Amino acid sequence: MDIETKLREVLLPVFGMDSIDEINPEDSFINDLDADSLDFIEIMHLVEMNFGVVITQEEIMMGGMNVDTDGLFEDGMLTTGGTALLKENFPERKEKLRVGMTKVELFTLLTVRDLSDLIEREKGKNA
Repeated sequence: MDIETKLREVLLPVFGMDSIDEINPEDSFINDLDADSLDFIEIMHLVEMNFGVVITQEEIMMGGMNVDTDGLFEDGMLTTGGTALLKENFPERKEKLRVGMTKVELFTLLTVRDLSDLIEREKGKNA
């Protein structure tokens, strides 16, 4: 079973769903699945238990990019340079990224596929 399929299966009880067909890879955890902060704690625990990797909030927010987030944000808002860097690294999100976004707003863009990709990257680092 590939990582994305397994992740969707692992997420079923978090969202009270019965079939992985109810969780699409493009679903945003917050906007589509209505995840809250407690859900994210459970999700990160399930990721660690089922995939053997620990993913930090910073890694999630930055899509696994190894960059200092302090330079991307000023007064808690995404800078012009930060926006350009994120658009370059996440072309599929470039229409949604804008100068002045908060870290919370950026976090709302996280999809099931994004988390699956992060898990895959982390597993690759540990291999």
